[in-house]
Amino acid sequence: MSQQYNFYNLEASFKQYLLAGNKKAVSIKNYLSDYRHFAGWTTSIAWKSLTMTSTDLNEIITEQLIEEYKNYMQTNNIPLKTINRRLSTIRKFCSFCISQGWMKENPAKKISNIVSSMQYSVSGIETQLKEFESDLLINDKNKPGNDSTLADIKEFFTIINS
Repeated sequence: MSQQYNFYNLEASFKQYLLAGNKKAVSIKNYLSDYRHFAGWTTSIAWKSLTMTSTDLNEIITEQLIEEYKNYMQTNNIPLKTINRRLSTIRKFCSFCISQGWMKENPAKKISNIVSSMQYSVSGIETQLKEFESDLLINDKNKPGNDSTLADIKEFFTIINS
């Protein structure tokens, strides 16, 4: 029971750390919500397996634990952006723990974000854009905005592929 209380007891200090970093209120709200989710998941895993006997955060929050958490979220069809945001929160929380002297290194930095499987090949995009441009020229020869429409589409594909 004390492990659960101690894990959640870190939230107030983490919040102060975030506030000192001049984060926006909505960012802090998201960080804390994501932290609570991770803390709850970690505590439930520990109680199920009865493996969380250490009070040393270096032994509790490991690369393996974070990888298991990532796999848990993927298995439960959590949206990709939410998973990546939660992983970012764990990285930030571990940085906080390092700043407090509670951890020596950030195991979350070794866990990569999930990249969307909807990557588009550059050559495929270029081909599609050329066809679209031809269609625009044929059907709407001098319509204002055609150039900006094409530029917007190119920018869109650049953003989703980055």
